[in-house]
Amino acid sequence: MVSLKKVILVVIGVVALAIGLSTLAHRVADSRQQNALDAFYATPAGVDAAKPGTVFRVETLSTAPVAGASSFRVLYRTERPDGTAAVSGAMVFVPIAPAPVAGRPVLAYAHGTIGQGRGCAPSRRTDPIGPNAWYAQAIASGFVVVATDYAGIGTAGPNLFLIGQAESLDIVNSVRALEQVPGADPSKEWAVFGHSQGGHSALWTGQLAAQEMPERTLIGVAAAAPAADLPIIISKQWNTGVGWGVGAEVATSWTAAYPNLNIDEAITSEGNRWTSKIADACLGEGVPVPPLLGFAAAAVGVPYFNGNPMNDPRIAKVAAEQTPKPLPGTLPLLIAQGTADTVIPPESNAALQETWCAAGSNLTMLWLGGVGHVAASTTAAPTIVPWLRALFDGATPTPQCSGVPPVAVSATTLEEALLLVR
Repeated sequence: MVSLKKVILVVIGVVALAIGLSTLAHRVADSRQQNALDAFYATPAGVDAAKPGTVFRVETLSTAPVAGASSFRVLYRTERPDGTAAVSGAMVFVPIAPAPVAGRPVLAYAHGTIGQGRGCAPSRRTDPIGPNAWYAQAIASGFVVVATDYAGIGTAGPNLFLIGQAESLDIVNSVRALEQVPGADPSKEWAVFGHSQGGHSALWTGQLAAQEMPERTLIGVAAAAPAADLPIIISKQWNTGVGWGVGAEVATSWTAAYPNLNIDEAITSEGNRWTSKIADACLGEGVPVPPLLGFAAAAVGVPYFNGNPMNDPRIAKVAAEQTPKPLPGTLPLLIAQGTADTVIPPESNAALQETWCAAGSNLTMLWLGGVGHVAASTTAAPTIVPWLRALFDGATPTPQCSGVPPVAVSATTLEEALLLVR
C-alpha cells in the first residue's frame, strides 16, 4: 500500500512540474542573457600571479541605474581561505560629484542568500539593484559603493556559503578593487554593511579585516538580520522550509570547505535528491521552483535533515567555528533585527545583544517592531547609511546595551550563545 507521505511527495512533484513549465520562458530568456555574460566572468589567464584586488575586467552596467552615480560591473581577483586564487564579480557605484581630496568614503555591501547558480549573482541579474534602493541614499551621502557577488556565484566555484573567512576575503578584495575603477577615488577608510548571510559576512569582516587588509582602516560595521549564531539558527530551522533552502547551500559549501565532513548522511533521501537543484535556484528573480518545493515538503512534515544537525558533533563543530565572535569595543557596530523575522529567529540576535555587550562590543541594537526578514534591510538602511557616514565625520557612538530585547531569550539560547563566546 502506498504511504500518504509518498502520495504527498508525488503531488508536490506534479505541482513543481506545472510551475516549472509555466516559468520555462523566463528560464530560456535568462539562459540567453547568462550565455552572453559568460565571457566577462570567465577566469582569466594569470589569475594566480595577480595581486588580491586586481581588476581583470570592468564595464558600464546600464541595467543598474542609481541616481547621481555611474554604475559598473567588475571582475576582480580574490582568494580562498587556503590562499588559492579565485575571481568574483561585483557592482560598483561611483558618485558623479567630484571626489574629496582625501578620497571618497567606501561602503562595501554584502548581500544575503540568493542561490549559487551562475545567474544568481547580483551583477549578472536582469535587475541588479533589486530591493537595494538605499544605494541612491549612500551615493547622495558621498559613498562609493562596492557590492561583491562572492566568489563562486556567477564565477568558477565552489561558493563557500557561510564560511566567514571566504566571505570576508571577497569583501576586502572588492574594496581593494576600487583603486582600478574609473573615478572611484577610494579613501583609506571604509565601512561594511550586510543583510542576512551578508550580515554574517559583515560581522566576520569586522573580525578579520585588520589582518586581511592592514593597509586600510575599517571604521564601522552594520548588519541587518544577520545569520550570526549558526547553532541556534540551525537548531530552530532544520525541519522548516528555511532548513530546505539554507540546508542545501550549506551542504554544498561546507563539504567544499571541510572535505572530510560528510553531511549527506545527516540529510533525508528527499533532501539529497534535491540538494543541487535547490542550491542553484536563484531567489528574487522568476519563480524559484526547487526552494518552493522544499517549503511545501516541510509543510507536510518532510524535512531536509533527518534530525537536528547540531546533534552531530562534526556538524556542530563547523557551525560553532563559523559563528562570529564579539567584535572589539574599538569598532562601532550597528545590528538591526525585525521582531517578525521567520528566517533568522529574533531570539538568536537577542542573545547576541546580551552576550556581545557583556563581552565589551560597541553595539548599537536597532529593534524593528513587526518587521520580517526581507524587509529588515530596506527598513533599517535609512538609519544605517547616515549612522555609518557619521563615523567618517568623526562620530564616536557609545554602546547601547542597557535596553532589554523585545523578544524573549530562553535560558537555553543564552547558554548556547555564551558557549560560542568562550
